[in-house]
Amino acid sequence: MQQQLTRAAMIIEQVGLQCIPEEVIRIREELQSNHPNTVTIANLIAHNSELLGDFLKLVNSNVTSENCQITDAKAAVNILGLNEISDLFLASSLSNRIAQSSQEKEILKHGAQTGLAAAELSFWVYDVSRTEAYMAGLMQNIGCVYLSRSKPEEYASLFQIHLANPENAMRHEERLFLTNHTFVGALLAKKWRLSSDIYKSILLHHDIEFIQNPTHNQKVRHLIALIMVANFVVESAQGEHYITQEMKQYRDIGGEILNLPENAITAARAAVLKWGNSMGVAPGGH
Repeated sequence: MQQQLTRAAMIIEQVGLQCIPEEVIRIREELQSNHPNTVTIANLIAHNSELLGDFLKLVNSNVTSENCQITDAKAAVNILGLNEISDLFLASSLSNRIAQSSQEKEILKHGAQTGLAAAELSFWVYDVSRTEAYMAGLMQNIGCVYLSRSKPEEYASLFQIHLANPENAMRHEERLFLTNHTFVGALLAKKWRLSSDIYKSILLHHDIEFIQNPTHNQKVRHLIALIMVANFVVESAQGEHYITQEMKQYRDIGGEILNLPENAITAARAAVLKWGNSMGVAPGGH
């Protein structure tokens, strides 16, 4: 594992770590103060109109109900918790600034759709918030972006394999890069100061043995299970012929661990079909 982490760090250094927007840093600084000022935080969110638009779109498509549409930063701060505000603003700013090519855009759009499905499924998971579920789904394959950037031609067809047969794709990654996207993604999550539960879920989101062991961290197991079921949901939303045996295994294992009711996957699929095509990510932002 150490060799794979070292190699992952080299790839990140090679392609260049993208910086968190200044507004996100200042929001985090405000949240760490003794008495965070909600007006200051709302003003920071509203400061960049481009980031604000993406943020409100994410909040309204993912976190709130149709009867509670949020139209400005102040309303978002008043309705949502401060920590959720910080994570959602980071998610929206990263997802719309990272993509530099159509291939990277495709990877991040899939992540956004998976995050949307995971957020919907989190309704039945008591220890994971909608924002945490969305962040885990969004960031699960962020390492793929950096692997793609390292060797774009070699990676061009690999992500398509990834969607249906992730275990096979990871073996290809390890032959090409001497590491895989889970190690790269976990290091990125730590560098961007995401929570330990999120970066652990990114590192282990294909590890079936981990989530099936009840002695391991329950919240991380639940996040991984949400990612697995959400990946099945996104593929099934494309049509039955996209569903592989591996995706069915993810659905069954994740659903059992989360004890999901029968209508949970139906609800998550409906959310993806309704909002999924509007979760696109434009290269370089909008």
